Amino acid sequence: MGDLKARTKAKANARVKEKLMRIKELAEATGVSAQTIHYYLREGLLPPPIKTAPNMAYYGPEHVDDIRLIKELQEKRYLPLSVIKLVLAAKREGKDVSQLQDMRLSLEDLFRPLGPEEEMQPMALVELVAMTGLPAATLEALEEIGLLMPTGTLDGKRFDGLDVRIARAVNQLLGLGLTPSDLGFYRQYIEALQTEARVIREKVLHGPERGRRFSGMQVKETLDSLKSSLAAKVYRQAALEFGREEESGLRSE
Repeated sequence: MGDLKARTKAKANARVKEKLMRIKELAEATGVSAQTIHYYLREGLLPPPIKTAPNMAYYGPEHVDDIRLIKELQEKRYLPLSVIKLVLAAKREGKDVSQLQDMRLSLEDLFRPLGPEEEMQPMALVELVAMTGLPAATLEALEEIGLLMPTGTLDGKRFDGLDVRIARAVNQLLGLGLTPSDLGFYRQYIEALQTEARVIREKVLHGPERGRRFSGMQVKETLDSLKSSLAAKVYRQAALEFGREEESGLRSE
């Protein structure tokens, strides 16, 4: 009886292994290296393999699907691994990953300022230095503030066209006498924009009233109008206050 159970278990294990593969086979099936697969495992992007011995592990079709999805989200959407990890976790919970991707795309379409920089390929820090004229130390300071938001990859940080546009604008401000530390207040502005993106996504783009009131372009125009009006009002008040201070100073003389 014991021999029969052992043979049955062995046959079952053999059938399972027919659908599984070693890491070398997984690397060949997905086009990524074994080193990259181990990296994905360490980062929690992939589910643990089936261990049959200390140095023996098998991977299934779900690993192939996940790695292909990681590559797509990195190469076509330029998503950082931290976001990809959330997408994969949602996928394992049975959520529609296409909806998650469409959600991000709808946000990109809504807030993205179109321009020639959009067509740029991701670049390393040394290339960003060459394109913007800013030294690496300044660019790293801008990253610490949050003005630059590179994507982490296995080959290091990569910057996109919007980072180029931001860095060029900052270079002009630095030419007017500002320093990177003077721009620290933009951290709060970025946090406000992140909150805005979350609220618009939840309440407008994917809320119960989605598509009934505004088109995506109308939403963008409304937000742009609100922010430009607020900026104009703030700067107008600042100009008035500055004028009153100068007038008061002249009277005191």
